[in-house]
Amino acid sequence: FMAGAATGPSAGAATGPSTGTSAAPRPGPSRRSSEAAVDRSPWLATTEGIAPGSPDAARAGAVDLDNGVRDARAAIAVMLGLARLGASIIGTSPDPEAILGITTRTIREGTGFRHVSVWRRSGDRLEPVGVSGTTGVRLTSVDARSGLLGAALARPGTVVDAFGEIGEPASVPRIQSRRLACAIPGRDQPWGAILVATADDEEPGSTTRELVAGAAGTVGSILQAVDAATVLDHRIHWAEALGRVAGDIGSRLDADQLLGRLVDHALAMFGGDRAAVFLFQADGSRQTKASRGLSAAYLAALGPGDLGSLTSLAVDSGRPVFAVGFRDDPRGLEVRASVVQEGYDTICIAPLMDDESSESIGSLNVYHDRRHPWSDDELNALSRLAVQASVAIRSARTYAQLATWAAQLQSIQQLGARLNRLSDVIAIGTAIVTELRELIDFHNVRVYRQYGEDLVPVALSGQVGEYLDETMDQLNLKVGHGITGWVAEHRTAESLPDAAADPRADTIPGTDPEIDESMLLAPMVFEDSVLGVLVLSKLGLNQFTDDDLRLLVIYASFAAQAMAHADATERLQRQLQSRRDLLQITETILSSLDTASVLESVADRLGELVGSDNIWIELLSEDGQSLTPVVGKGVNSDAYMEAFLPGETGIATWVVEHNEAVFLPDQFNDSRVFVGPGGPVHGGLICVPLRGRAGASGILSIERLGEGRSFTEDEFELVQLFAAQVSIAVQNARAHGAIARQAETDDLTGLRNHRSFRHELANAVATGEPFSLLMVDLDRFKLVNDTFGHEAGNAFLQGIATAIVGASRDTDTVFRYGGDEFVVLLPRTDAAHVGPVAERIRRAFAKVAGPTSEMRRRGVHVDASAGIATYPTDGASPDAILLAADRACFMVKRDGGGRVATAEEGLALAGVFTLQVPTPIDTGP
Repeated sequence: FMAGAATGPSAGAATGPSTGTSAAPRPGPSRRSSEAAVDRSPWLATTEGIAPGSPDAARAGAVDLDNGVRDARAAIAVMLGLARLGASIIGTSPDPEAILGITTRTIREGTGFRHVSVWRRSGDRLEPVGVSGTTGVRLTSVDARSGLLGAALARPGTVVDAFGEIGEPASVPRIQSRRLACAIPGRDQPWGAILVATADDEEPGSTTRELVAGAAGTVGSILQAVDAATVLDHRIHWAEALGRVAGDIGSRLDADQLLGRLVDHALAMFGGDRAAVFLFQADGSRQTKASRGLSAAYLAALGPGDLGSLTSLAVDSGRPVFAVGFRDDPRGLEVRASVVQEGYDTICIAPLMDDESSESIGSLNVYHDRRHPWSDDELNALSRLAVQASVAIRSARTYAQLATWAAQLQSIQQLGARLNRLSDVIAIGTAIVTELRELIDFHNVRVYRQYGEDLVPVALSGQVGEYLDETMDQLNLKVGHGITGWVAEHRTAESLPDAAADPRADTIPGTDPEIDESMLLAPMVFEDSVLGVLVLSKLGLNQFTDDDLRLLVIYASFAAQAMAHADATERLQRQLQSRRDLLQITETILSSLDTASVLESVADRLGELVGSDNIWIELLSEDGQSLTPVVGKGVNSDAYMEAFLPGETGIATWVVEHNEAVFLPDQFNDSRVFVGPGGPVHGGLICVPLRGRAGASGILSIERLGEGRSFTEDEFELVQLFAAQVSIAVQNARAHGAIARQAETDDLTGLRNHRSFRHELANAVATGEPFSLLMVDLDRFKLVNDTFGHEAGNAFLQGIATAIVGASRDTDTVFRYGGDEFVVLLPRTDAAHVGPVAERIRRAFAKVAGPTSEMRRRGVHVDASAGIATYPTDGASPDAILLAADRACFMVKRDGGGRVATAEEGLALAGVFTLQVPTPIDTGP
């Protein structure tokens, strides 16, 4: 169109409408002659900066092309204005309706049309979304299958016209005009249509038709740019938001506070009107733990039992599931009345999964009052948020469990202190009865002391009638008789959910043999000798938990120590101190997202808690094929780190393969232990896996050297507790790193993106060390898209990216700076050494797009311009060094492209060149 406008009506037919698609040209001048005409035309030089419809534009147009558009330069300015509008969208969060309003006003004011409107297709209707002209007239939606606009939709790429009143069915009184319409292209079908009314009723000429067709195509391109900018903005927003959310909820160890913050974050990220977190209980029911915007009546109506088919679908699939119009969805029939009463339309449910057991622990629900079909990007972002939330919930639960244990251990400490002051068995038994009640809920407690084959009760207490009448004489037993005697004989603690059903149990004379009763029994063992048995009873079935049994075993051990040796208390205090220290450092470990600092802290603190000669931490490679030592502390750590060979096998690889902790009292004779040049060694060895979601992700090893030097079972348990917390911290750190890397990676090429480049450039300048910058800009890349389509263009960009990376050094970093622009950061490289790297990159580029390439054989000539700048010679700031490289690259492009220029050569443009924003990234057709 612009070529035709420049040469006037006598130049013949134009090359074809600018529709934003790759259409074959009409008969007329060849592509080469059209380009030459544009280059020779004075219009392009004189219309720059002329506002459409301005007096300057009117004075500039001296050529009467046809009876529809009388101002050639104004028409060109309209197209330039639309192009600038499309370019201005890049890097913004545009409002589509505002953009369309500006678009219609630009076309109308630049052409003199009486009316310009853009209509969006919605089903079988067309709705006006951008209107300029016919002030005071309200346009309403029209049928997309009839009328002038319907005819334009039925014939994409064709301008249809009619004479009559503007608008269908709404009209503009007393305005008779020629109307033209053309379909606006979309991705798979016309997005809508553009409607214009000329200034008179004469038959429009070809130039007017081509302008309307070109405007329709440009509007389609602008709408695609708006859509791409919106999607990119959402992705960046979600990536940044997930990073902040991970840091926020991951650092919170109070479960209620964590879940409240999770709901707030979900509302903010996805624009929800309501949100809630439900956690599943052991019996299969669910419990509301945090909610925003949901009424108490609605939450109560959900019921704790049936989770609902939609929630079950999300849990079974392990992915978020949404339903639009949930009140009419068959999957929500059981709660339809409550949904109608609550008044929301759309629900999305994301399962919260336990990364270790792969079982669902709850769900995160987001509600929208209006219809809200969730996009794939939104669902992926919600899924990642649910993963972060699941890890944080598990961390909070672990911390809460540790806090509970801390309180319980505090009571154990009090027991130990009291027992230390007692000197007879009866007093010790009475103290045990008193202290146990603070930790475990029971109805009856008995403390037995073993003397030879006799089990003699030394203390007892009953709370209900079934136990109040018990006497010491009734409770006397022999080792091996009854469940209590069995525990003493086998030295094994027992939990009986139904004591009457156990064949080992004996009924006390005078009591009901069919009574529903639960029991806990634990032997008091010291130095391989049973000193007695602790027995707890409670009316009812399944009244005790595994934690209760664990606590009772601990108590039994303490009681045995008190009864046997006064110095046992000192050992108890060391155990308690170790657990208190574990609780103190757990918070530090869980709140850190830096893997290296976490592992260093682990090695240091574990060495303080458990005396050892060597500590190693090894992590499994991402492909799961080999272990690599990352931290070593101790007398042999340096030699071990230096002598380590990739693929080396031993006890560490066995532990990772079996995902099982190993305690070797003496590693000398274990065939799984790797034997070094010095031969096997004596000493204790503990190897504990660092567990991840799919198995072991690493290993923690601790060693004591010397014959007879080993660890205790308590120390083995402590190391395992420690490794469990480290595993969670490593998972948090890796998850955070994965999100951070995703936010800095270009989706198409896999290179670091523009945002990451600006960050690395600033860091490089901050270090003060010399470096060089190579900017590569593809010449005539648009021909690839125009000739072969966007998919081929994307594949070509991927090939170029691969070629640049392959030609760069290992120390160099390659970034995708813009749509067809790449940047290579060369650290510690001055101007004298950057040339060979640039030349290798040019040779690599030639293989993809050079004379022997497939692209050249298919008739498309794509080259590359490159500019080089060196810090600090060519610039002392990030913007200055970038400007120097960009200026050199631009000079090459202005001179025809296809070579590399230095910043010094680019100084010729210093007075007229300013730093430009990157070329928009092409996301496809």
